[in-house]
Amino acid sequence: MKRQVIITTMISLLIMSVIFGVTVGVYALIVNFDTTTITLDTSKTYQTVEGFGASSAWTYQAFGKLEDDKLKEETMEMLYGDSGLELNTFRYNIGGGGAEFDYYEDPLRGAESFFIADRFDPISKDYSVFSDVNNYDFSRDAGVRELFETALAKGNIEQVVFFVNSPHYLMTKSGKTHGAKENDNNLKEECYGAFSEYVLIITNYLYENIICKYDEKIKVLISPVNEPQWKWGGEGATQEGCHYDPKALAKFYDVFYKTLCKYNALHGTFFQMDVFESGNYKMLESATKFKSYINEFSKYKWFNTIGTLSVHSYGTDLEELPRVLLKNYLDRNLKAMKVSVSEYCVMQGGVDKGIDMGLYSAKVISRDLTHINAVSWNYWLSLSKYDYEDGLLYWTENDGVDAVSATKRYYAMGHFSKFIEPGSVRIGAKYSDTFSFNGVECSAFRKTDGSLAVVVINDSKRAHKIKIDGALKNVKEIRTDAAGNWKTTVYEYADKVTVPAKSITTYILSN
Repeated sequence: MKRQVIITTMISLLIMSVIFGVTVGVYALIVNFDTTTITLDTSKTYQTVEGFGASSAWTYQAFGKLEDDKLKEETMEMLYGDSGLELNTFRYNIGGGGAEFDYYEDPLRGAESFFIADRFDPISKDYSVFSDVNNYDFSRDAGVRELFETALAKGNIEQVVFFVNSPHYLMTKSGKTHGAKENDNNLKEECYGAFSEYVLIITNYLYENIICKYDEKIKVLISPVNEPQWKWGGEGATQEGCHYDPKALAKFYDVFYKTLCKYNALHGTFFQMDVFESGNYKMLESATKFKSYINEFSKYKWFNTIGTLSVHSYGTDLEELPRVLLKNYLDRNLKAMKVSVSEYCVMQGGVDKGIDMGLYSAKVISRDLTHINAVSWNYWLSLSKYDYEDGLLYWTENDGVDAVSATKRYYAMGHFSKFIEPGSVRIGAKYSDTFSFNGVECSAFRKTDGSLAVVVINDSKRAHKIKIDGALKNVKEIRTDAAGNWKTTVYEYADKVTVPAKSITTYILSN
């Protein structure tokens, strides 16, 4: 009897497998050889987009000192100008003074500090000297400051984030801009206030003397801590960085927030604190300790004043599960909190300027926007000089001639940053290829002028005909593929559009 039941069960499973296989096969044929549909639903609204940006770290220190003013101008135009990405967020790295030493193999990984180290007496250890603006030399960091001004002059920057990788080395336990040991809380507790003052004095100088020359209404955020979970120490340290355990970081943030509030009241400024630049947002990765940090933050009143949580997308790449887990966690515990992806780069060596890397990067952006409702998205380095996938643009020097070139990733980001301006709202966009057999994914937005923007990524090897249900009459089509970048065509919508193989296309739809 048992044998008969087993045989019957096996036959049933076999029949079900065959039926499923046939069903999937038929479905695959339908979505591959017939028109699929994107159904836009303007009644379903999600996050309001605040913008896109990238970092000034490392490379700007040297690039800004080049004598080739034309190249520097063209580079900032490519990033912040109307003909380029039109990035509206500039991430300015406030250095910890690691550039004064040679303990990093790459000297650019130790950033220059404005503080004059000789003003500090190591015997008396009077940290109040960091509160005196006269102890700072603001002619330093000249390369970054020049590029910062050039970028601001483009007129598209609406937000500046001043971020810090390490406190000034005179305030650290190791006396360096990284820990003596891995996972060391390197900022001295008695320096929490002095470090806060240090960051605020630098921020205020750059705001009053540079930002206000162009637009005093530009939003200023201060992020005094970057990727606190990581080791940032030991003999293998390669750049400025500072580890903080959850309790130590929450306590420092409390001091910084109170110092910030007093500073704003005294100077009439409106600087805001940015928290917490998590190394990544993977909930299941033990090293991240994401929930441990949030739990400690929630014990302080300042946490209720933070409207946005900044996270990095490192290591998440195209995975769906980490995004789902983060979104579910936020919905349960921090429903009023917005999310900003403040850093990401593809963590691999080499520089792939081909369309496959462009498609990959576009999908990372799209999935962060659609899966975790990111209100802003920032790539790591806007300009790189390294043989690594960390830049949008790359600076090279051959036989004494400097040049800057763009990657397909640069153009992929432009499909979002150029055509989905701040104030745009993400709307419902349901794609009929539920199981993504044809390699297409999309996101849709209602722009500030009422038109709709739909970004379609086709990572398959064949073109697809797609009906955009509810499409408006006029179509502006912007396309990037292996053969071209941001190729623009204007036409009237006629029931469907054709999306070429291996392409990224932004459709602007209007009456």
